[in-house]
Amino acid sequence: MGDLSVTALYTSQVWAWGGLSCAELFATDDAKRVFDVTNAALGIARWARPDIPELRYALLHRHAMIDHLLAETSGSVTEIAAGLSRRGAANCGERAYTEVDLPPMILKKRELLARSAAGRSVLDKLVLVAGDVTAIASPALPGEAAPPNGGAESIELPMADVVIAEGLLMYLDGEQRRRLFAKITAPRFIFDLVPSSEEPAPGRIGKLLEAAMKQFTGGRTFERDARTREQIVDELHAAGFNDVEVVSSATSRWPLPHADHATTMVVFSASRSTRA
Repeated sequence: MGDLSVTALYTSQVWAWGGLSCAELFATDDAKRVFDVTNAALGIARWARPDIPELRYALLHRHAMIDHLLAETSGSVTEIAAGLSRRGAANCGERAYTEVDLPPMILKKRELLARSAAGRSVLDKLVLVAGDVTAIASPALPGEAAPPNGGAESIELPMADVVIAEGLLMYLDGEQRRRLFAKITAPRFIFDLVPSSEEPAPGRIGKLLEAAMKQFTGGRTFERDARTREQIVDELHAAGFNDVEVVSSATSRWPLPHADHATTMVVFSASRSTRA
């Protein structure tokens, strides 16, 4: 299922554990095992570092905030690096919804949806596109020569009124992040990214967890050069987004599930004027 299959399995079980609609369509025994083992390991880590947020609550809060922001929009949606998200299945009956991810992940998602009548009904409406979101065709960044024909590996994002990226930006370094911002031409872009200034210092336990994560993700780990909210907002403005709202699970304007568990998730909702 790709380098991030373990994280996709974990998050799919978070949605099921949290009782979110359509999450049962993607539930598997493998996801439950990953969920249980990961929570046990993180529970041990929290004995030494009680300030480490509980991952399942943090991810549930992140997902819920993006859901609330999406509910305030209208029109078609494209979700990139969608993994085993249940959001497309929950929304495709009311609006055009497209999900983009690597071919093995899209194949697995089709397989899971095909197991049930409810899942097959979703397949009739949800558009699943196989492609690498790091190869989205785009105009060049300022001062950069445009690659010929959009680049040999480039893909075209389906046109949409809203683009969502959940759990993606944390893996991109600064150049990749700014390049992605420039690629998103939709009127609204919703994504999560916790600035490094708002994260607890990793310490010895954090470094051990990061090393373990690299084993699960083919060497990929979190990038930490997005230092402040202001820096990210400035990058969005430079990419042509006119208005940016920043929402946090610590001060959420919506009721979040399990709100008694404090988390520090940050979600950005960036808007730009529709291009002619």
